[in-house]
This record gives sequence, C-alpha cells and structure tokens, in this order.
Amino acid sequence: MPYSPITGQLGVLLFESEVIGRHPAKYFLDESCGYIWVENPTWLEEAYSDAIALTDTGIVARNLSNLRRVSTAMRANGLADARGIDIGGGYGLFVRGLRDIGLNFHWSDPYAENLLARGFEADDGTYAVATAFEVLEHLPDPLSYIKEARTKFDFETLFFSATCFDPKDLPPRDWWYWAFETGQHISFFSEQSLDYMAEQLEMQKVHLRGDLYAFTALDSLTWPSRWQQWRIRKAFRRASLTQQDYEDMKQRVKSMQLKR
Repeated sequence: MPYSPITGQLGVLLFESEVIGRHPAKYFLDESCGYIWVENPTWLEEAYSDAIALTDTGIVARNLSNLRRVSTAMRANGLADARGIDIGGGYGLFVRGLRDIGLNFHWSDPYAENLLARGFEADDGTYAVATAFEVLEHLPDPLSYIKEARTKFDFETLFFSATCFDPKDLPPRDWWYWAFETGQHISFFSEQSLDYMAEQLEMQKVHLRGDLYAFTALDSLTWPSRWQQWRIRKAFRRASLTQQDYEDMKQRVKSMQLKR
C-alpha cells in the first residue's frame, strides 16, 4: 500500500480505473486529512503532450472569472500594487489579463509555452502574491510543490482554485472531476486536507468564495462586501498596464535590433 505524498500516512485503496482509455490507475485515500491521490501516474508525459486538454472548452470563461475574483480580492486587501507571479501559467492568458487590468504579474510554467504574456516571464526578484489556478490537482506532490515555489518566489499569499469533496461523503465513480479521459487530475482535496497543508506551510487557509481559496501569511484576508466591490470596480476601472507594457516591449525590440 502506498503512502500519502502529503502526510506520509498509509493510504486506503478506493478504486481502480483506466485513464486516457488504456492506462490502469489506482486511487487512494489519505483518511487522516481527506486527500485522494493517484499512485504512480506514469502517463503524465502523454497527458501533457498539450498543456491544455482538448476537452477544456471553458478555459477562457474561467480565466475571465478568475481575473475578476483575484483583482477584487487583491484590491480589497491592499495588494493592488503587489508584485505577482502566476505559477503554472499555461499559455499566459491569465497573466496578460491581469496586466491588462493593472496588476503587475509575471509568468512561470516549466511545462508550457508562454504565448500571450511574452516579455513578462519570472525574473530573479521576489513576489508578494502568487496564483495557481487549476494547478494543484495536476501534481503528484502538491505540498512540496508549493513549498518549493514559495522558497523560489518568496510570496506571502497564494490564491488558488480547489474543487473540494466531503470526506464523509466521497464522490462517486461518475464524478466529472476525476477526468479519466485526460489523465491530468491526480490529486483531489477536501477542506481538511487544505487545512493540513496550510499548517505545514505555516500559513492560514482562507476560503474566499466558490472554488477560490488562499494560503496566506497575512494577518487577515477577506472577501469584500457588495458595496466594497462596487467601490473597487469604480476606483480601478481605468487601471491597466497594457499601454505601458507596449512601450516597454517596443523599447526592448529596438534594443535587440541595435545589437544585431
């Protein structure tokens, strides 16, 4: 029996299934914290031959929603001027969108090509805020991943998404979130498992709304009231880095041309 990558506790076999139509997979439960993982997912290179799954028809809609939610949460908590890093940034859609609404974010993803946020890759500086949307469920060891990312980027707050299950009422075999057809989802979380991870990170877990969560070292992090949201939208309606980014990239292109 394998041991949980989060707690090191012995896992309980839940079920076996085929992923990507042909690879056998075993799903184990860590009863100590309510975390489910897939043992030895040898098919990941095949699963990520494309960074974005063919079945992911909602990618743009989710990014637009996450842009609004993250910008609202950051501005409501005094983080509007914070330097940010998107870990697992995919093709760069989220980073470009955040910059277009005035948030100074950069891109990082070792497994994808940055197509839409070119010129704003991660540098050697530090970042107060990080985002990791639809990232943790793809990782064989999510806790170690966050620890390593925090060591590298030095962030105090991580906004992330999680589709949590109730460990007292485990999801059925036909749960859409297993994503057997793509083989990309290999970690599954309950609220309790996120609490455990926060404790190990020496941060607090905050459930902001829906599937939006945060791990933070700040004293408080809250979701604003409707009145506060209205004031935030009004105050930052014209905030954007789009034109500034254009000028910066134009100067970079000119400098590269002069070196030829």
